[in-house]
Amino acid sequence: MNTTNDDNFDQPRTNRSTAAWPVILGVGFLGLCGAAVYQNMQTQDLRRELVAARQESTTLRNQLTTSGSDVANELRAVKESISQELDSTKTNVDRFRATAIKHADTLARKQTEQSQQLAAQLGAVKESNAVAANRIDGIATEFGTAKTDINATKTELAGTKTDLDATKSDLQRVRGDMGMMSGLVATNSKDIQFLRELGDRNIYEFTIDKKSGMQKVGDIQIALRKADVKRNRFTVDVLADDKTVQKRDKTTNEPVQFYTSKSRQVYEVVVNRVDKDRIVGYLATPKVSVTRAAN
Repeated sequence: MNTTNDDNFDQPRTNRSTAAWPVILGVGFLGLCGAAVYQNMQTQDLRRELVAARQESTTLRNQLTTSGSDVANELRAVKESISQELDSTKTNVDRFRATAIKHADTLARKQTEQSQQLAAQLGAVKESNAVAANRIDGIATEFGTAKTDINATKTELAGTKTDLDATKSDLQRVRGDMGMMSGLVATNSKDIQFLRELGDRNIYEFTIDKKSGMQKVGDIQIALRKADVKRNRFTVDVLADDKTVQKRDKTTNEPVQFYTSKSRQVYEVVVNRVDKDRIVGYLATPKVSVTRAAN
């Protein structure tokens, strides 16, 4: 009985196990289908990523190709620029070298010329020193001679001063034909020169012939009308300020006086010698002309 029961008990268990296999197989199949779908989806994603990666790789390859071309072009441009710069630098260096050599030659030539000039100048200085020494000796000799001459000149000046003092004492102040006291009256050429050197008045010497008519003396004109040699008398016409005044029967060394509009001081005509139809003398006028007021 026990055996029968055990057999009965095992039979349902076997039936249950047999019934579970289809479920297990279905679940497994579904799992495999899901895995297959998932695997397929993963495969599709991988394919898309691979395509994208290939496209990106192609794009990168193209960009690298373009960049490589640009880099090559830039490298060529840089190489050409460097080559040009090197050529220009070489040209500049050659030019600078030539200029430096030329400048050095010029400086050397100038230095040589300056050295020659300096040598010549030194030689000239030596000669000048020798000449100067000789001139100093000559100057010393000349100084001694000059000192002697100065002493002689002093002696001569002292004599001249004595002569001038004597000449001044010989000159006289007399009244003129207008009653005015005259300046110093000169009677000969030596006295006239003395008056000129005094510088008090302007002195104009004259020689007037009767036949010559009016003759200019200083800023006036004089004409001889009559000359009396025996009596040393004369008559003259004096033209001043467009007016003619006749001075009659005057004697030698007598101041013939008259006024002009140019000065408040008198003009004086002094005749030192009366010849036949000729008189010799001088005109004395003020140094400073001060216009006289009209009457």
